Amino acid sequence: MLSENKFANYFAYATGEIILVIVGILIALAINEHSNSEKKLELRNAYLFQLNDEADRNLKKLTTLDEESAMMLKELDTVFKILLYKDYGNPRLSTKSFYLIMSKKFYPVMITYENLKFSGDLKLFNDLNLRNAISETYETFSPIEKLESSEQQAIEGYYENFLMRNVKFRDMGMSSETYGKDIYFENMVLTRITTIAQNREAYSNAIESLKDLKNTYAELRNTSE
Repeated sequence: MLSENKFANYFAYATGEIILVIVGILIALAINEHSNSEKKLELRNAYLFQLNDEADRNLKKLTTLDEESAMMLKELDTVFKILLYKDYGNPRLSTKSFYLIMSKKFYPVMITYENLKFSGDLKLFNDLNLRNAISETYETFSPIEKLESSEQQAIEGYYENFLMRNVKFRDMGMSSETYGKDIYFENMVLTRITTIAQNREAYSNAIESLKDLKNTYAELRNTSE
């Protein structure tokens, strides 16, 4: 009887110890999980700050490019009207034709986004729609790059195949009236007007997408505070 009581006491003690160990482990896991959650939240907020800063810098670049493109379109529209009215002797024809070889390039800031994408930290943003919005916004930069590349090829072709040839002709006494009548020159004017307008549309799409994303970032920061 005494032996049975000792065994019962030992069993109860052992069971109590096991329960305490399990409770201790669960508490430790809960604390660790809470700590990890806080660290993830802190990291996510740090990314939000960096992404917002990146968006601001890209917005500034794109807004400047859009304004400069609007100015270039205005100048080339003047060239187009001179050609339309066959006013080849107009001195503005040669001066404003300079804009045919002027080009601007968008160099996007993407360090934070690239880090998020390749490190896998993009998963810190639990909302799948948000992750898609971030990716889609940065993808709006791709059409700009393609348009700029195509435009640069056109400019290089114009420079090599037409402009340099007419510089030689000018040295031989030929005037702007001559190259103003050239169909290659007229086509180049129309081409640049078209490509610059396309660039502006691409800039506008990227700008609007960045603005929407910034609003989302602001809402997330307010929610986490």
